[in-house]
Amino acid sequence: MRRVIVLSLVLLVLLLGNIAVFKASVLQPNQVSIGGWLPYWDQKDVMSSFKKNKSLLNEVSPYWYVAKPDGKVTPVTKLNIAVVAEAKASGIKVMPMVSNGYNGAMISKIINNTKLRMAHIRELVNKVVKRKVDGIELDYEGLLPKDRKMYARFIKVLSEALHRRGKLLSVTLQSKTKEPGTSQGSKAQDWREIGKYADRLRIMAYDFHWKTSGPGPIAPVWWVEQIAKLAKKTIPPNKAILAFGTYGYNWYGNGRAKAISLAEARALAKKYKTKIQRDPKSKELYLRIKPGKAQIWIQDSGSLRLKLRVLKKYGLGGTFLWRLGDEDPATWQVLQQELR
Repeated sequence: MRRVIVLSLVLLVLLLGNIAVFKASVLQPNQVSIGGWLPYWDQKDVMSSFKKNKSLLNEVSPYWYVAKPDGKVTPVTKLNIAVVAEAKASGIKVMPMVSNGYNGAMISKIINNTKLRMAHIRELVNKVVKRKVDGIELDYEGLLPKDRKMYARFIKVLSEALHRRGKLLSVTLQSKTKEPGTSQGSKAQDWREIGKYADRLRIMAYDFHWKTSGPGPIAPVWWVEQIAKLAKKTIPPNKAILAFGTYGYNWYGNGRAKAISLAEARALAKKYKTKIQRDPKSKELYLRIKPGKAQIWIQDSGSLRLKLRVLKKYGLGGTFLWRLGDEDPATWQVLQQELR
């Protein structure tokens, strides 16, 4: 009996030790994180931004993988493995991003099939271990509302598998201002349940107007505040990360737009001999190059400053940028001033 008790105590100490080590890698309540996605395209500008500004970064997620119907996870391009060593040398956590290509039906089949679900979880964990990164991020969008409970259960099992290896799980969330949400994808994500298990919940606080909508502000500050209120109410604050865009949209027809950077918008303003202005309600920049509604809307460092103040007001865990490489150069000064 004494031997059993001793062995039990030893196992308990080891278990508590592992938990303590893992918890140390989770953001603490007073620690505000700054991070960004690294897309596989535009690598020259992406890496230039990363190298110049890595002293401000806590985490990055290179866009490396895409999920497949058989549960496998495959690279979207040749992996830039060098970024892992460079980030780690600077104390930056690396959590590669896995996309579902906005295919909610595919994810539904995977998570509702025991064999496929477990194969997918093994694949995700193995990728993290093999590449010696800090964790993984799931950017699964366009999920089906009927999978709301099953997706949360999938996140629970995946997080437990990663945590056993001392690894982190980040989950990208589609924006909403109330539960259960209004869009298909947002209804499928139960913030409260997912927040119990994932280590980071990166809320995409952008695309209030999007590529196939009519023109308008992409992330009005008043809307960002509504998102922050819901996050504060449903997610442990240190896990809630507000993700902000660094891009604009140029609508060239009703429901048709293409991405545009601030530099490109400035060039258009010069070409058409007009001025970029700030909308007093949304606080975003806009440019009108022909009569009627403004066709170009841009997220810049000025609107970012106000969004960061919303983040601080609600005591959330940090911010994440989509994406590095096309941002307003003043973005980094604003991040330094507001969060450091």
